[in-house]
Amino acid sequence: MTRWLRPLVVLVPLCAGAASGAVPDGSPNATGVARLRGFLANVQGIEAQFHQTVIDSHQHVLEDASGSVVMQRPGRFRWNYQAPFERVIVADGEKVWLYEADLEQVTIRRLTSGIGDTPAALLTGKETVLERFTIEKSWNEDGLALVRLKPRSADSDFAGVTLGFDGPGLRRLLLDDRLGQQTRIDFSEVRTNPPLSPEVFRFQLPPGADVIDDSEL
Repeated sequence: MTRWLRPLVVLVPLCAGAASGAVPDGSPNATGVARLRGFLANVQGIEAQFHQTVIDSHQHVLEDASGSVVMQRPGRFRWNYQAPFERVIVADGEKVWLYEADLEQVTIRRLTSGIGDTPAALLTGKETVLERFTIEKSWNEDGLALVRLKPRSADSDFAGVTLGFDGPGLRRLLLDDRLGQQTRIDFSEVRTNPPLSPEVFRFQLPPGADVIDDSEL
């Protein structure tokens, strides 16, 4: 998986139905599950700052990055990486644009193929996206209500994803891949359901950038 896909934690193809293996709502450990369902049902968009760390199986830091993110259901987001390198990832519900400033290169993909069967629909999809996951665990830690999900597809690049909530707001995202690497994203200055212009999710091609258009593949 290429580095630009790391923050895109759940996919947009949606299926109807309830999550398989979900923790019952009446369980003492159901807090994280309830927060996740509330997030999917009631949060139509968020705007936040983020700090992203990628570590390998030996706990070595592979990447430390930060920036801002805006997300809106269904299937729209903009990740602006400001450090250590400028990168922009924009989705308008149909296509995804990746701009890497150091390479002066833009890659375009269809949304469904561009982020694959990974965990960004939990952030930009509908509650029915839970059909694609098994809810493994729900617990409280560090003042957060956490819930861990496992993708049902054996072909997924991800072994699991954990979401942490402070009240109704999303504060943490942990993404474990099948190579033993973990991506941790902490959100701050979170605004829930802010007014967002459609222009936020329209990508403007930088002058002189090389374009790789894979959107028809």
